[in-house]
Amino acid sequence: MAQKRAPGAGRPPRGEYTGKSATITTRIKPDTRSALEDAARANRRSLSQEIERRLRESLSSTERQAGHIRAIGELAKIATERIEEVTGKDWLSDPFTAEAVRHTVDTVLAHFAPRLASHTVPDRLERLAAAMPSEMAEAYRRPIALGLMQATGITAWIESTYRIKPPNEWSDPFDPIFFRQRLFRDLMKNTKERSK
Repeated sequence: MAQKRAPGAGRPPRGEYTGKSATITTRIKPDTRSALEDAARANRRSLSQEIERRLRESLSSTERQAGHIRAIGELAKIATERIEEVTGKDWLSDPFTAEAVRHTVDTVLAHFAPRLASHTVPDRLERLAAAMPSEMAEAYRRPIALGLMQATGITAWIESTYRIKPPNEWSDPFDPIFFRQRLFRDLMKNTKERSK
């Protein structure tokens, strides 16, 4: 007599999502499926887990972002794709391409951003600066100095990722640390290749 499988028995999921019972049937292009399969192998996930992860990431990031933040992300993406298509190089490995991307983004951003006619410090920033030592307060009141401080902080935030333990099966897939680790890997991959 054939044995019945126990409820919930079977192959455990290769990824962080359990209890998946809803289905979506859709057609995709063969090259899209191939790219998803490659990504799933690289990330040691099943195809189903890889698709779920990517859908959740796209939905959660889109819902959180305001339109003006989405716009600047798309601007950087379009500028990078166009410059890399022209140069045939990627911005992280080729200095010329990197400089062209930087100037493209800066020029388009300057075109759409409001003009800084007078040096009016936003009220919230003025309140923060009022509680700081005078030298730091003055830096917070200047756009370039504020931008440089933030850039230094972001760089340190990304580069500190190597000290964080890699995610495991109990990790929260929506923890921002996953985003930071992926960002670090993407940025450092080409940096290591350049230093060889």
